[in-house]
Amino acid sequence: MLKKKLKLLIIVGGPKQKVDSFIEPAERLGIDLTTASFYDLNFTNVNENGYVLKIGETDVSKFDSVYIRVVGKRLEEATLLVNYLKKHKILVVDKLYSNSLFIPSSISKSAEHAKLMEKNIPLPPTVFGSLFYLRDNAEKFLGFPYVIKCTVGRKARDVWAPKTKKELGELIITLREREKTGQSFFAQKLVNASQRIRVFVIDGQVIGAVTRPTKWRKRWTKKVGGEYPQGLKESIYPVPENYSKLAIRTTNVAELDISGIDILEEDETGKLFIIEANAAPSWNLIKKDVGINVEEEILKFLMNR
Repeated sequence: MLKKKLKLLIIVGGPKQKVDSFIEPAERLGIDLTTASFYDLNFTNVNENGYVLKIGETDVSKFDSVYIRVVGKRLEEATLLVNYLKKHKILVVDKLYSNSLFIPSSISKSAEHAKLMEKNIPLPPTVFGSLFYLRDNAEKFLGFPYVIKCTVGRKARDVWAPKTKKELGELIITLREREKTGQSFFAQKLVNASQRIRVFVIDGQVIGAVTRPTKWRKRWTKKVGGEYPQGLKESIYPVPENYSKLAIRTTNVAELDISGIDILEEDETGKLFIIEANAAPSWNLIKKDVGINVEEEILKFLMNR
């Protein structure tokens, strides 16, 4: 008897072209793939049998599995989708979506950090509160300078490390306008690490890792011959056991099936700190440096769930 094709939905916040890279490997693996945006969700209650949530014209309950690649700002639609999937017992990736009561920790770094702290995942010392609270209190816990991050920031764009108290005051005034719109911020100790490690995990297995220079490495890196040493931009192979174990443990605590775990290794002590458990990691560097077809590895995992 021929094995039934997996009927898979991959959905993303924003344009569905963001997941077009899954189409070719899905065809090669024999997967019946639908890609969609949260904008494609719709429902009506035109009869007495409740409602039917659809992607375009297709009932979402007809899929075998749904992979939520990126939620972005579509939290309302994501909540609607996950509740419908739970009602119809449809598998959803990542598992954190089906376990979250209000806001998944992948959306809020404060929620993510609280989850990791409860299980003693090593994070840089962290202070959460209003911008004025951070301004008045963070230094006594973290020293100065320290890092300020937006809880919903993307990549390295919403991270700051003012060098002086004057710069800090100016930054607080600027960020207050964003805080007034509902954004939140937290502060962390500035870890003296010249390299950042990204470990990619699928289904509890490390498939690769890369390293890149950190944003503020020149603040403590000594010049050699009048120049700063070049930071490393390369794959890490084999992935050291201490990186792998910490990345897998963090992934499990964060309730992720697919993750990019960002690690800092303090230059002087070798101590490891988790700075992010990314539920929607970019994998271009893993593909380029490690030579792994990440989309195919994800699809293989989804086929075997």
